[in-house]
Amino acid sequence: MKTTRSKSPLLALVLFAACASGPSADVIPYTSDLCIVTDNKLGSMGDPVVKVYGNQEVKFCCRPCVKEFEEDQERFLAKLKK
Repeated sequence: MKTTRSKSPLLALVLFAACASGPSADVIPYTSDLCIVTDNKLGSMGDPVVKVYGNQEVKFCCRPCVKEFEEDQERFLAKLKK
C-alpha cells in the first residue's frame, strides 16, 4: 500500500512560526525568590517549577504546590498584587 504525504509549505511555515515565537514578551516575570504557595525558598526542594497563567509567570518550590495553586488561583495571584 502506497501512502501519500501532504506537501503544504504554507502550513509548515505557519506551524514553524508558532513554535519559534516562544513565550509572549508580555509575560510578567515572577520576581520573588519564594514559592507563591508555601513561601519556601525557591530551590529548597529541587529545581523550581515555572508556569505561566494568563500573562503572569509563577514559580513553585515543588509540583504539589502547582496542584494547590490551581485549586484556588485567585487567592494566590492576589498575593502578587500586594
